Amino acid sequence: MKPTIFAALFATFITVAPALAADPSIGRTALTLPDAKEVQTTFKSDAPKIILHAELLDMQQGTKVSADWIAENTNGAAPPNFKIDSAEITVKDEDEATFSLSKPNNGWPVGDYRVDLLIDGAKAKSVAFKVAD
Repeated sequence: MKPTIFAALFATFITVAPALAADPSIGRTALTLPDAKEVQTTFKSDAPKIILHAELLDMQQGTKVSADWIAENTNGAAPPNFKIDSAEITVKDEDEATFSLSKPNNGWPVGDYRVDLLIDGAKAKSVAFKVAD
């Protein structure tokens, strides 16, 4: 298994006994800037790109994992809970998925955001973040 970003982002690891017929799930998540080593939950409006790393647990080949980037509340810059973009991967032998969203032309509107992670179309986890100046 290849090393993942989690080795650099998380200092502690949990050893878990193998589960029998476990359901696929999303484990640890981390929001970062490009080339950053630290996890963030608040970004500046001029952040060039926001990257989400998600640990994939018990995923079979062919499982679809998608990320919906949502602007929850941007003080009128977008309607509440506006879906900005979506991306999907099909799992092969990965144990991590990486999704990103680039800065809008006029910068990120200040407000509350989240990324909804879905496994085969079913919501599995939400990761919240803020944009502040």
